[in-house]
Amino acid sequence: MTDISATVSMLETMPEEARRKVYAYTQQLFFSYRPANPYSPVDTKRVLADIDTSSSEFSQGLGKDARAAIESMRRQHGFV
Repeated sequence: MTDISATVSMLETMPEEARRKVYAYTQQLFFSYRPANPYSPVDTKRVLADIDTSSSEFSQGLGKDARAAIESMRRQHGFV
């Protein structure tokens, strides 16, 4: 059974109210504006400048410890 046939089979056995909710949700997904990539494209010059800045900051000791950075991100996003 393919994924699509399994999905259709599942939808056929659902109560009408549940099907309406699924339909409304999928419509919302298709019609809501959300760019596929939230980041704007950058050129090579920008990438190289960012790498240069990063290298400079690292050599000055301004970098974060990876464990501390990950712990900070976990707290920020509610995983801890």
